Amino acid sequence: MYRQLGRSSRAGSKGFSGCLTLLQAWIYEYFPSLRINRAAPQTVAQGDPLARRWEGPVHGGGPSEVPRRLDHYRRLLDGFTADHVDWLPFGAHPGRAVPRSLYRGVIRIYDVTEAYDPSRTLRQFGYRQVIPDPPIRPSRVSRPAVGTYRVVFGADLDQLWRSRGQLINLDAYSTPFDDTGSVDPEYLKWYTLRTHPCIVPPRDGEQQEVALLTYEMVSFYVFPLLVNFIYNILYYCGMIY
Repeated sequence: MYRQLGRSSRAGSKGFSGCLTLLQAWIYEYFPSLRINRAAPQTVAQGDPLARRWEGPVHGGGPSEVPRRLDHYRRLLDGFTADHVDWLPFGAHPGRAVPRSLYRGVIRIYDVTEAYDPSRTLRQFGYRQVIPDPPIRPSRVSRPAVGTYRVVFGADLDQLWRSRGQLINLDAYSTPFDDTGSVDPEYLKWYTLRTHPCIVPPRDGEQQEVALLTYEMVSFYVFPLLVNFIYNILYYCGMIY
């Protein structure tokens, strides 16, 4: 599903495959303002799927409403700041509760290999976000045909995946964040050079002004957070070891 999110964002994409229930549950947990017609999560009995917290009818328009709703959500995301995110929906110390979520390396499922680095989402673990570690780079990348690509990671990263032996040390990030989900000032400077501040392009003749906090836009954190969420679900379901 993580890879499908990337493919579905391409021009001309007409579909999406994967467990959309998992994706919706993740959205509702982290982004309260996106919980459609749901004031609060329901109580879930022990052993029941977490997604049952969000059961209930949803009232919305049909297919004709999709373009309008898509534009609405894009503009909603553009206006997000750190205050719009529930950074710790699963408790104050998720890294201690699930130590493997601190693993840094690659995640492999069948023929899919993706880099995973929790230092890019420190607020998810209750710490102030600083400039993350250098990215995990593949040993070889090729594009054999239009619309396809091949990424190869080195044997050392494969070994890390088999052993899950490399965990980031949260003690190195000794500053817990406050209720605003604060970040290091140097991180904002680093981040603004590497991101698209808005999803919706400005209209003709419109000057797009972006407040500083908008640079903490949730879209930057979406993929790393989602990978961690999916990884933990697969681990507890016994699909990866």
